[in-house]
Amino acid sequence: MRIVVYAYRRFGNASGVPIIGFQHFTGTLDNWDPISMNGLAQEREVIIFDNTGVGNTGGVTPDNVAAMTQDAIAFIEKLNIQHFDILGFSLGGFIAQQLAFVRPDLVRKIIIVGSAPQGVKVLHSFPQLIQRAMQLQPAERFLFIFFTPTELSREKGMATLQRLFARTEDRDREASQQAVLAQLKAITAWGTDPVTIDLSHITQPVLIIQGSNDEMMDSDNSYTLFKQLPDAILTYYPDSAHGSFYQYPDQFVNSANFFLNN
Repeated sequence: MRIVVYAYRRFGNASGVPIIGFQHFTGTLDNWDPISMNGLAQEREVIIFDNTGVGNTGGVTPDNVAAMTQDAIAFIEKLNIQHFDILGFSLGGFIAQQLAFVRPDLVRKIIIVGSAPQGVKVLHSFPQLIQRAMQLQPAERFLFIFFTPTELSREKGMATLQRLFARTEDRDREASQQAVLAQLKAITAWGTDPVTIDLSHITQPVLIIQGSNDEMMDSDNSYTLFKQLPDAILTYYPDSAHGSFYQYPDQFVNSANFFLNN
């Protein structure tokens, strides 16, 4: 019997349906923007966690989205949560799609940020993009992946970094090499493997947030996602990249709360 100890944070207004956050490639508990998390927590309970093998959570990270999703469901069921909303960022958006497809009974509403449907060609070259990013210093790597080269976007990126590192105690461990390689394989496979999810079967309301210039996911793929989902709203943020809601956290909180409350 496999036993995995999960690291998670649970906070906010616990009176209604909670929202559960699913994180990006290599992301941990400390990669969620405090402005967004605190803004959501004012009106609902927020639960963020490290999935198997990531950050402070034990176990071995799976190398495919389906297994990651099953691990997430196991974690959520241990919390005795039977109905929830989803915030899925990047890789977390893949898990959001998979989870809503295989366990629609669990999900009320979905927010997907900087993600894409299965089978998109841009992910075929995902390892090469990450290799380019890894040649840069950490701050420049973050800006390269999540922001555009414009002065305004980079300025917003540096402000985001300050917020992400504001916590100085009880910080999460960074993703291990095993987790990074497994997630790298899973993300690439999302684009190269046969499509197994029929998005027309995901009938929950979905809010899609995307940057205008997301090189990692190709911004146009959010429009493809929007067209295939029966009940979706799509918002593009200007002069922004993969980290669109990092760049526009206040607008994101307003849009997300309105979507979840109405």
